[in-house]
Amino acid sequence: MSLPAVIAAAGILLAATLLHYAFWSWRLAVPPVEDELLSVPTRDGWTLGLGRCRPRVAARLPPVLLVHGIAMNRQAFEFGVERYALAAHLARAGFDCFSLDHRGHGASRRGPGAPRRWNLDTYLREDVPAALDAIRAVTGAEQVLWVGHSQGALMGLAACQRYPERVAGIVALGAPAHFDVQERLKKLVLLRFTVLGRFTRVAARMLAPLSGHWHPAWADLAINMRNVERPVYRRLLANGLENLEAGVLEQFAAFIREDSFRSMDGEVDYRAGLERCAQPALFVAAERDGLAPPAVVQAAYRRWGGPKRYVVFERDYGHTDLLLGRGAPEQVFPVVREFLLAHSRPAGLAAALEERG
Repeated sequence: MSLPAVIAAAGILLAATLLHYAFWSWRLAVPPVEDELLSVPTRDGWTLGLGRCRPRVAARLPPVLLVHGIAMNRQAFEFGVERYALAAHLARAGFDCFSLDHRGHGASRRGPGAPRRWNLDTYLREDVPAALDAIRAVTGAEQVLWVGHSQGALMGLAACQRYPERVAGIVALGAPAHFDVQERLKKLVLLRFTVLGRFTRVAARMLAPLSGHWHPAWADLAINMRNVERPVYRRLLANGLENLEAGVLEQFAAFIREDSFRSMDGEVDYRAGLERCAQPALFVAAERDGLAPPAVVQAAYRRWGGPKRYVVFERDYGHTDLLLGRGAPEQVFPVVREFLLAHSRPAGLAAALEERG
């Protein structure tokens, strides 16, 4: 084949790829289920997205902060198919719900001079207090009830230690605070995905229309496709996935290599700190979870110092299935809701108590 023909073929392939990406990004796009999107500035120059879903019945306090997992965004909780939107489910129980986009995810935006690299410590030091302050500014509440999935659950366990006066209770969905039994994950992390991680979002959108026909074996670590409806999975790939940040990957690689849960500089051992936490906590595990198997979640549960409950969902539940599994709205969401109701109070009662005080 002549050089001009090769160039022409390459051009046609590139154009087809771009058209494929643009069409399916548009075709599968679904907006988050939310009432408003707040822009939250951090001290170091980022602006975070904070979706708000207002209470649909008599309001309860504290408000709820929902925090997504690695390489995801706030659509983990404000999913565009309302049946699977945990924030909307909790709003119908009276909670004022705020779903966070960490820096580099969803609606977050980098300002001039803001850091281009970050890790989990950055989330704790910058993003979490910014979100807590924003929620206090719009609701007047000093505390939140934290609902986190995966990495977001780990951030919540650490936030309970770092900001104990700001977190009233926590729901930890699939929290991998231990890394001693995930052999497949250990092998996978050797690849580090540092370069590939920069293209996670593009790759997810490119593969979205093919989902259900092909599912790589390693992806079973994060989701059990047999327990997720294909239209839901396609929309997750097209809307809910983000790039993997190198600094975050580096910190998780250290966790997995050492079987630890610590600050990157090694000065703070968050796993050891679980025993000093006093907040009520709900630890939720999934039987087929490859990232946070039940034994791992239960180990963190046993360490927790405050009032606690452990629940495991069996049968077909995997890691992300706790949010998007076929039966999650009827099986998982009510467990989360009832725990939060048990550790909240009517907003009117709270105002009355403050006046008396």
